[in-house]
Amino acid sequence: MQFMSRPCIIVVDQGTSATKGFLFNESLEQLHTQKIRHTVKRPRRGWVECNAAEIAYACRKVMERIAAEAASRSLTIAAVGMAFQRSTFLFWGKDDGEPKAPAMSWQDSRATELVKEMAHESADIQQLTGIPLTGHFGGPKFLHTVKSNDVINNGVKKGTLFFGPLSAFVAHRLTGSSNIDQSIAGRSLLMNLSTLAWDDHLLDLFEVMKNCLPHIVPTCHNYGTITIDGNEIPLLCVMGDQQASLIGQGRWEKGDVALNFGTSGSVLVNSGETPLVVPSLLSNVLFSSDDSIHFLLEGTINSVGSLFKWLEGYFGITHDEMNWDNRCSTETDGIIVSGLNGISAPYWTGEFETQFFGLDRKSDPDELVRAGMESIGFLVNDICEVIQKEAKIELADIVASGGSSRTSLLQFIADILRTDIATTSGKDMTALGVARLVAHSVFGTPLGSVTERDEQFHPVMTAKVRDKKIFAWHDALRKLSILTN
Repeated sequence: MQFMSRPCIIVVDQGTSATKGFLFNESLEQLHTQKIRHTVKRPRRGWVECNAAEIAYACRKVMERIAAEAASRSLTIAAVGMAFQRSTFLFWGKDDGEPKAPAMSWQDSRATELVKEMAHESADIQQLTGIPLTGHFGGPKFLHTVKSNDVINNGVKKGTLFFGPLSAFVAHRLTGSSNIDQSIAGRSLLMNLSTLAWDDHLLDLFEVMKNCLPHIVPTCHNYGTITIDGNEIPLLCVMGDQQASLIGQGRWEKGDVALNFGTSGSVLVNSGETPLVVPSLLSNVLFSSDDSIHFLLEGTINSVGSLFKWLEGYFGITHDEMNWDNRCSTETDGIIVSGLNGISAPYWTGEFETQFFGLDRKSDPDELVRAGMESIGFLVNDICEVIQKEAKIELADIVASGGSSRTSLLQFIADILRTDIATTSGKDMTALGVARLVAHSVFGTPLGSVTERDEQFHPVMTAKVRDKKIFAWHDALRKLSILTN
């Protein structure tokens, strides 16, 4: 492909609380960034919503700003790539592209009671999809909505509505084409992981009509063109944000492990060219093209950055005063089990009231913040135990990235896992992952090696203290009937 001036790439990272835009050159150097925040609403317990039209506008706006910056540097935009929060679903008009109700966030668990009634189907659903049956995912959200909203139910029956993730909605608004990428389609509980196609049995189970679903395509695919300042620019990659972070870290080999922490968190394992289904974890497409498919095994943690935001409200601490990484220098024997958004891997609960053990409102706020941080590390450890025991993958050479990958958290994880943890240089691994795939498609740029390491964390906690902490954590889960053995 020939360009009149130096070519560049726009990458959009659409997250839970903000949309970020990035400008990369051919060498994958980050030249410029933009950011637009948006709101998340909680109208009732278990319901978490966002305005999809507001987010689509933010995506376009950051691209326009990035394009203006590129023009000021005499750069030509060759392509766009996008990463998205994954399990946020909505209904929108096929003709007008307008959302017909607020988007149900990945944090939303309104369909929890519905999935309890379907528990007898859970093993078959996971075997087909690689994903546990839970109200956080698409199929249950679809069925809950059509059973409770007559207007949307009628629109589905008339064939005038699409149902899909936020990524498909935004791509449709930007390009006019209705597609959903394979890495996010899995989160619908409607795609067969073996065939990578909509599964008739799953569609029947969740009462979904196939004509309301976008077309499933690879993550690296021509999704159509986006018009920016009169220029038509191809959208060549759409994928899940956590998948993109693994690619940004350069974890190309089967068995490679990474941690990524932002509003939520994930333990990510490259599972190679064959899907690996493990009960209580998630198996998804990592990235794909017309020529190849690579898979991911994942354990998600619903509340990381969002937990500390909740603690800000709980104590009336301003965001500027939180500084949770510094507050975690305090030690604690207490336990917090965060019910915010429910616990995902490996326990899969609906939302519940956050519980305190050995702590209360009179406790030192720093001690409570420390206990909240430790709860994240305990979940990482529980997920890693499942990966090692059930998937037979030995976890070593673990790297971490993301805005919530703070020193205190990573040191605690190194202590609990009894293994070294390294951070990667550079913060925006999600954006870099998308940029790598787009640059490979457009310029033939090599996909790249492992991203350079930055800081190293080595285990220092004694075995006695570690075992005592893990016992206290599991004892708290047993008291809440989350852990039954």
